[in-house]
Amino acid sequence: MNPNAMQAMIAHPGTQYAPRLAAELHRHGALGRFVTGMAVPEDGFLGAVDKLMPAALRRRWANRRVGGVPAARLRTFPGLEWSALRRLRRGEAAETVFADRNEVFQRAIPERWIDEASHVIGFDTSSWLLAERTKAQGKPFVLDQSIGHPRAKERVYAELRERHPEWADVGAVKAAGLLAAEECEHAEATLIVAASTFSRNTLIEAGVSPEKIAINPYGVDATRFNGLARVRSAGRPLRFLFVGLVNARKGVPALIAAWRALAGRGAELWLVGPISGETRALIPALPGLRIVGRLPHQELPGIFAECDVFVFPSFFEGFALVLLEALASGLPIVSTTATAAPDLITEGVEGFILEPGDESGLAGRMERFIEDPSLAARMGAAGREKAEEFSWEAYGERWTRLLLKLSPGGGGRDARFSELPDAVQRAGK
Repeated sequence: MNPNAMQAMIAHPGTQYAPRLAAELHRHGALGRFVTGMAVPEDGFLGAVDKLMPAALRRRWANRRVGGVPAARLRTFPGLEWSALRRLRRGEAAETVFADRNEVFQRAIPERWIDEASHVIGFDTSSWLLAERTKAQGKPFVLDQSIGHPRAKERVYAELRERHPEWADVGAVKAAGLLAAEECEHAEATLIVAASTFSRNTLIEAGVSPEKIAINPYGVDATRFNGLARVRSAGRPLRFLFVGLVNARKGVPALIAAWRALAGRGAELWLVGPISGETRALIPALPGLRIVGRLPHQELPGIFAECDVFVFPSFFEGFALVLLEALASGLPIVSTTATAAPDLITEGVEGFILEPGDESGLAGRMERFIEDPSLAARMGAAGREKAEEFSWEAYGERWTRLLLKLSPGGGGRDARFSELPDAVQRAGK
């Protein structure tokens, strides 16, 4: 099948990187519809209104703006999103709110849209009904697995509850029905696309066939995150940066423990990302530690440009796109085996990789940069070069090839998807 003959439907009730995938498939002539909760296309009436809004309002809509996808290919259910936001503001549990939203979203998709699609692409936690409906029509269903297997994640949370019971994000246990729904998605999918070897391995450990899983790492806009333009001002202290949810799963307690051993050495540590009042109270006032808080994504390139080393000691990820953004920005990374770091870098060349929870090892890696600040520049330059291998264009090309393999004449349900992308193979050597 020619890519232009494909009419893939992408269905994602939220945001994440789904708009990027939709834009890339559209660029290849392979997109039928992009179905989501709330989105603002560049063209059409909403796009015109958006351009007239004040800058402050436009920033609030930034993660809902869909570039590269014409309004004619976009279908939205904004009422579902508004309802979910109202419930969250009333204090309802996020897991319950999003599970309800995801179920209603799947039921709202007309049967006709599935019938008109050549392939259906859904996302984990929001596709168990869609997968069954697609399979009933004899169409290939592709599951985009944005994080590792949910049961592996629950094991990590059990460990974190023992280590850090005071951190709020590790308290809840996922409902058995939601775990079963995600396993239904794995069982019904024709193909599962994971973004990292770590995610793939958690699926295999849970019993998913390796031949059913493809790895397709994300991309980065190396023009927007431009490490080539970084210049460290004379006299500025060496600055470590963390970007992400400030919580236990992301390894923040381990990072704080490491910083206790390094504080007062003339360096700084910036924490950027959403943080609750309860979590903020758990973080001690240490020399050089700055809590920046939540920032819009469009402001991240500026933050990366002000820092020298990216530290991301997460216990469990699907990929962690911020790792690529840091590399493209010219920062070496210090991360863990539970992220895409082993797929992106070579140990000791573009950064360091350690096991999750290794507080002394984390402090030791960070200390090397304090003792030799020029190491950050050398590793950062190598990281920038590596990041250029991971473009969104390459991501879209790999997706198109995967869909072609599922098309008539491409191998169909007997196709094998276990090969690793070239860039991932090179990083793993």
